[in-house]
Amino acid sequence: MELTTMLKMVGLTEGELIGGFITPKKGYYYAVLNRKDRNGKRKPLWISTGLAAVEENEAEAESKCLAARIQYSLDLKNGIADKGEKTFAQETPEKNNNFQDASDENHSENPLFADLLNEWLAFRHPDNIVVGEDFNFDKTIKLNTWAGYAENIEHNLYPTFKAYGCTVREITPDLLKGHYAYRLKHGKKKATVAKDYTIINQALNYAISKRMISVNPNSAITLHKIEKYNAATLNANQMQYYLEFIVGDIIEIPILLGGFYGMRRSECVGVRESQFDFRHKFFRANHTVTTAVIDKKKIYIPSDKLKTDLSNRTYPLIPYVEERIKAKIIENKELRELCGNSYSNEWLGYICVHPLGEIIDPDYITNRHRDLLKKAGLPHVRFHDLRHSCVGLMMANEVPMERIRDWVGHSDIRTTVNTYGHLEYQSKKKTAKIIQKSLPLKKVGAVNL
Repeated sequence: MELTTMLKMVGLTEGELIGGFITPKKGYYYAVLNRKDRNGKRKPLWISTGLAAVEENEAEAESKCLAARIQYSLDLKNGIADKGEKTFAQETPEKNNNFQDASDENHSENPLFADLLNEWLAFRHPDNIVVGEDFNFDKTIKLNTWAGYAENIEHNLYPTFKAYGCTVREITPDLLKGHYAYRLKHGKKKATVAKDYTIINQALNYAISKRMISVNPNSAITLHKIEKYNAATLNANQMQYYLEFIVGDIIEIPILLGGFYGMRRSECVGVRESQFDFRHKFFRANHTVTTAVIDKKKIYIPSDKLKTDLSNRTYPLIPYVEERIKAKIIENKELRELCGNSYSNEWLGYICVHPLGEIIDPDYITNRHRDLLKKAGLPHVRFHDLRHSCVGLMMANEVPMERIRDWVGHSDIRTTVNTYGHLEYQSKKKTAKIIQKSLPLKKVGAVNL
């Protein structure tokens, strides 16, 4: 039966239903009701379900928790809250082992975990300069990273833990495991749940720095390795056809830079005329443009700080790329003169812009790339897979791993090997020849059955 229907039958609304959740304790599931006293202070009510804390009992425990929430909410509505509160508060464990009263806690010392998430988020804003805090909190994060944290907390973590009604000190490893398991069970990818893990972990470390807790319960949970994304790639013939197909398109330059140089999307969007030295035939990848949604508004974030220090790299200009870059620069100049005051001056000097001078949105590049592949009759590959395709072509032509690392801008060759080792093919061909030579079997005809 749906919750709304059930509440209607007993005369309650969802707004009148007290919050609550189940959590394991001493081997049993407990329902924890988010009760408050007359002064508005939280006095969580712990009710044993009598069920062992095993997965097969979880659904029944949730049902018992809901029943307890409904009954308590009805008592409140019927005006017997004071009576109920005295009963719960005065009953001793000997009289009723099912009820436990949590001790009063100062809210500032033990806030709701949902509220702590918002406090931590404000603390971690890139504009804040924090010195001397534990856990390297003095290291700022990028605005787009912070915006991702904010979106996750607003739409996922805050409402979830607000519904749980648990304080910082009531967060347990079992409760967190339940949250992660629930997300996975309902179709979320491991990479998505890993983002929850990161935020929760940092928020609890923050709670330790504020002396709210002494141990991070999230540290008891092992985050298993996330499966690698099995990237699709274009082979040499497909890549050549694609590059010929997109000549003159608005996203031609990003595709060229992704295909020839393996540049990331943010690096392609951020490329500027000042990065090119046509006299000495080279250019530098040293600038990005990313996006973030803050207060429901998308903003563009230019930055000279790339993913790693080695992401700042210098490339030789491939003649075909040089020709197309020059053509795009001339086109932008002509459009600027033609449009006059209608042309945006905000992104002057950027190459990947619309006819009226606005920067090309990264998501537009992703969607346009998908549509162009379909029109060209080519298999679907993500825009980032152009980077993988570039590496695949280098490996097929026996370019050493060290040179590939420098080309794509990895800080550690282990990253290159772990990311692209599966594409390494030439050494496997050599290994196959060695095995064949060691086992010189002759070809045989069909076996007579």
